Amino acid sequence: MADFVLVNAMKSIGLTFLLLCGFSTFVVAGDWANFQGPHRIGISDETELNLDGWEKNPPKLLWEKELNEGFGGAAIVGDEVFLVDRDFEERDKLLCLSLKDGAEKWSFSFDFPGKLSFHGSRGVPLIEEDAVYFISGFGQVFRINRETHEADWMVPMREKYEVEVGTPKWGWAQSPVVVGDILIVPAMSETVGLVGFDKKTGKVLWETSPFGDSHSTPVVMNLQGVEQCVFIATKRDGDGGVGTTISVDPQSGDVLWSTDLYFNKIPIPFPTKVTEELVFLTGGYGNGSCMVRVEKDGSAWGVEKVFDMEQGTQVHPPFVIDEHIYFLANENANHKGEARKTGGLMCMDFDGTIKWHTGDQPFMGRGNMILVDGHLLIQDGEVGYLRVVKPSPEGYQEVGFFDAFGKKPEVDEQIAKQEGRDVIKMPDFKFWSPMALSRGHLIVRGQDTLKCLDLN
Repeated sequence: MADFVLVNAMKSIGLTFLLLCGFSTFVVAGDWANFQGPHRIGISDETELNLDGWEKNPPKLLWEKELNEGFGGAAIVGDEVFLVDRDFEERDKLLCLSLKDGAEKWSFSFDFPGKLSFHGSRGVPLIEEDAVYFISGFGQVFRINRETHEADWMVPMREKYEVEVGTPKWGWAQSPVVVGDILIVPAMSETVGLVGFDKKTGKVLWETSPFGDSHSTPVVMNLQGVEQCVFIATKRDGDGGVGTTISVDPQSGDVLWSTDLYFNKIPIPFPTKVTEELVFLTGGYGNGSCMVRVEKDGSAWGVEKVFDMEQGTQVHPPFVIDEHIYFLANENANHKGEARKTGGLMCMDFDGTIKWHTGDQPFMGRGNMILVDGHLLIQDGEVGYLRVVKPSPEGYQEVGFFDAFGKKPEVDEQIAKQEGRDVIKMPDFKFWSPMALSRGHLIVRGQDTLKCLDLN
């Protein structure tokens, strides 16, 4: 298969005509144009939303749309919502929906038969003024033209880099990352680690040496005054392996630093910048978390461990708020029985001292969070409830609760059957997809349903 295919190149005269006619495809402030929003770390710039009066004035449902089973999250640009859906074992489909009513405006389909463990789509598309980028679960990287709705190019990563089927374990779960004109995507082969593509043409501009595989998305951060792309991966060996956290110059692909101080057998959350020198690495599967210090002396970089801890978060990244770190300390290992009391939302300082955690009251599963106007907006990963929490090292302060997917009657019935138990067994409906927020419109996803809620 060819490395990439150029199709339907937009004529310059046609583009000029569209711009003169007011064709609006620009990404502007207020958009949630990629994974984790405008700052790529889950922080919204919006203010004065309805976040703490839900008992009397709950969020309003604007629309909902049925999807195939999956995990892909949404991006929002202007009055359009973008997400990737997958027709079971047959094809991937990029959907463009109306933010106003959820109606389908256009779509792009790519037939590729195959079955992924945990069915359906992954990741979040990245939207620019002229194109949409996304990565399929089978490793195809696409640039879709926003005017023609066809592929400008596609790179089949698995075939191009001869990646073994079943690596990574649940397919490519990353979202694309763009820095300037460079699109950064993990190859995760025996010969290549990260790849930097020319986003316009799909041409390979740089490649790094191999480091294993991952389900984590590369994250751009500034450490010691230097912009860099940091990625976490592992080379698995049975139940063990070697972890690698690697930092590269996003323009050249040159490795700035790397470390094996943290190992996670299945990395999912991306590294979290804490300060100009501290980076927090975390994950599930019983591998806990690690704080590292990144130092720079001239052109030389060094990394040292600050502390390890047993707790970790399996799917979504933490938040750094006023010299404290907040994360859902929930993973496979503590999802059942008495172990649930060790999890929940956790607050700790930069030394690793745990200030408080909610345990099983509430636990909130492998859900996701965004930070909005000083509030943590949390989607319960088990049952889809939305909670608004005022972050404080003094303790858990819930100021809003909403049953976004109508699961509460079913959940309450199951709880009632367990009367007298110390620890309640909760159902897990796998509400693990990331949220998106733009202009007061909150997009949340269950396995087979997308909803748009009004927080204005």
